[in-house]
Amino acid sequence: MDGLLLERVPGLPERFRIDVGEQRAIVVPQAADRRRLADVLTGLEDPPSGALVLAGGPVRLVPAEGGLLPHLTVLGNVMHGLRTTHQVTQQAARDESLVKVIGCGLEDVQDRYPHEITPGRRRLAGVARALGAYPRAIVLEDATGLPTWGSLLSIRPNPDLASAALLLITTSASRTTGFADAE
Repeated sequence: MDGLLLERVPGLPERFRIDVGEQRAIVVPQAADRRRLADVLTGLEDPPSGALVLAGGPVRLVPAEGGLLPHLTVLGNVMHGLRTTHQVTQQAARDESLVKVIGCGLEDVQDRYPHEITPGRRRLAGVARALGAYPRAIVLEDATGLPTWGSLLSIRPNPDLASAALLLITTSASRTTGFADAE
């Protein structure tokens, strides 16, 4: 099984599956539910009793604001993510991270710090960082007041995104454009 399989998770369909290469959305009622589900899917919290969460490989979370370390540049953040998940040299991490940065359309801001770029660019930098872990699934946390994930991911086709299942967790159905809805 590639991607994610969820069974008997409260508030979701009885069985929810998302495969590598798919982009799907789950709408939850409250922000606390959004975060709790993201924590369960990424292994930070145990699933509720009786629920089953299976992943076909690593799962990475991109928080609503991008989850970047403020003291590192965009490239530095992507390199940090790569070096914490893989044993690679500094140069190899830089080379691979540049590919992720370019794939997400961030080459013009690679030397800037998170506070120097737009919220949308911070979100894309979080995706580039997550892709460096070569995950089978990426959980995208959403929040109102920020650019929608669908609009950001449609700006520039990124073939790396086809190597992971993309699951958007949001509190608003109007923010799911570009993603298939949960059954």
